[in-house]
Amino acid sequence: MTTATGEKRNEPTSSEYDVAIVGGGAAGLSAAVFTSRYDCSTVVFDRGPSAIHRCYNIENYLGFVGIDPQQFLQLGRAHAQYEGCEIVDDLVETVERPEALDGEFRLETQQSETVTASRVIAASAYTADYLSSLDDGAFHEPGTHPVDCDTATGRTSIEGLYVAGWLSGEPHQVIISAGHGARVAKSLITDLRVEAGFWDEVASYWDWRVAGGTYGDAGWNEHIEEWVAETIPEEESIADERRERVTEAIIEERRSFQLSEKAREQRTADSRQLLETHLLSDE
Repeated sequence: MTTATGEKRNEPTSSEYDVAIVGGGAAGLSAAVFTSRYDCSTVVFDRGPSAIHRCYNIENYLGFVGIDPQQFLQLGRAHAQYEGCEIVDDLVETVERPEALDGEFRLETQQSETVTASRVIAASAYTADYLSSLDDGAFHEPGTHPVDCDTATGRTSIEGLYVAGWLSGEPHQVIISAGHGARVAKSLITDLRVEAGFWDEVASYWDWRVAGGTYGDAGWNEHIEEWVAETIPEEESIADERRERVTEAIIEERRSFQLSEKAREQRTADSRQLLETHLLSDE
């Protein structure tokens, strides 16, 4: 099992990430699980005023009739770490996008750490003043809430910048914030796929698992090829090379959704271990 302590690192291990998430509450951690599982190098910066810390007991999160917020967060951090995410105990003070970085974001932290990221998810609950330098100060006015975005997807007017959780204007509930973080991560992944050549009708990504042997029988490849061909927009010209590349990618992707019985048992055992360590332990 991958080390998943639920504890935060003092500093990031890299200066470059695919995704940087500001805020380690339900929205930020949920988004991190999805982006990490899509093999995006992901870092979560988790320090500062957190809404969930003001809650005495979480009683309306599906599966929990009562859980201490600190245990909930530690379990969530452990899950994100299990999927490959880094979680750093530091406060992001500024997010900028200098022309010299050619579209990359630069994040400066309270502890004088500097990292770059292709995409940023703002998932802090109370403040987004660290975004005030973007677009020459025109994007976000300090002290305002929520941040202007498409609430359904989390996308903003700045390409590569997303907003998740209460900061987006979504209702202020832990379970809704977690769900919104997942939706925003899926929007980010969709945008990555469009950049990679997927057209809109096949750009959405489903993170799920099926039993081994579900895909790949005699007529399965042909079925996928026919389906992909049907999704090509009539008004758009898709080169044969691009169509073949995307079709093959989707076929391989669907095959990767299959999980052997052994792997399923291992994931189940790992899940139980995380629960025992972070929730059921007497320590």
